[in-house]
Amino acid sequence: MSEIPSSAATPLAATTSPTSIELSEKEITQFASQFDPQPYHLDAAAGAASIFGGLCASGWQIAALGTRLAGDALEAQGMAFVSLSSVDDMRWRRPSFANEALRARVTVERVESGSNVPDCDTAHLKVDIVTEALEILAVMTCAAAIDNGKQRS
Repeated sequence: MSEIPSSAATPLAATTSPTSIELSEKEITQFASQFDPQPYHLDAAAGAASIFGGLCASGWQIAALGTRLAGDALEAQGMAFVSLSSVDDMRWRRPSFANEALRARVTVERVESGSNVPDCDTAHLKVDIVTEALEILAVMTCAAAIDNGKQRS
C-alpha cells in the first residue's frame, strides 16, 4: 500500500482513468431490461423518437461504470481503492450512446483518516464521467474508501 496524503488542504490534480469502457447496444439493452426498463434504453426506434434522440444507456449503468473508472483513476494515483462509501450528489449532463468510450476524471478534494470501511481512510472526490473528447456526461461527488495499509491485529 502506498502513502496517501492526509487532510489535503487543497485538491490534488485531476487524474483521468487509464482505462476506458464502451457499451454496445446489446449491453445497454441487457442492463435496461434488468434494472431500468425505459423504452429509450430498450429499443433504438423508441430512443430515436425520445428527447434523447437515440438508444441511450441508463444513468444508473453510467453511475456503475463511473465507480469502476474512478477506482481505476485512484489506483493510477497510487491509492488502493476499496469502494465508494457514499455518493453525495450525482448529476447527468447528457445521455451516453452505444460505442462511446467513457473515462473518469477524478479530483481528490481531501483525504481524512478513518472510514466506515474497516482499515481504510476516506478520500472525498469529484468525479466527471467523460467521453474521449472530455465532454462531460455525468458529475458525481462522493467518498471513497482507500486501504490505509494498516492491518487489524
